[in-house]
Amino acid sequence: MQDVITALMTHLATVSAVTDLVGARIWGGEIPPDEIKAMPRKAIILRYAGGLEEFRTHREQKPRIIFFAYGEGYLQAGQVDRAVADVLIEINTLDIANTLIYSVAYAGGPRQQKESDTGWRFVTRTATARAGECSTA
Repeated sequence: MQDVITALMTHLATVSAVTDLVGARIWGGEIPPDEIKAMPRKAIILRYAGGLEEFRTHREQKPRIIFFAYGEGYLQAGQVDRAVADVLIEINTLDIANTLIYSVAYAGGPRQQKESDTGWRFVTRTATARAGECSTA
């Protein structure tokens, strides 16, 4: 079964333009509890964004994903966002983690936000991935 989040996290972790900024701080879902005390700093979070999705009767899926690029401030969060965007728009058939990602298309530009309880700055974008399962035969 496809796991687009894991595949994209794995791919981002192999690109030096991203890891030079965030190191290994690329997570699915949320910031791990043991990392919270070290924030704010550069990091990436990926989550499914919801919306319409076809049932598993189709071999190709198009999940919407939201990317959160954190930084010490908006400038640094923007640097992380641009590095992630540059990597993802270049995807042309990526085979990773038993998932085949054909492409990632952004559904709009970046948006600066601030967490209300911590004040941490981040930049967010939403994208649609075209993905399918890899053959195991």
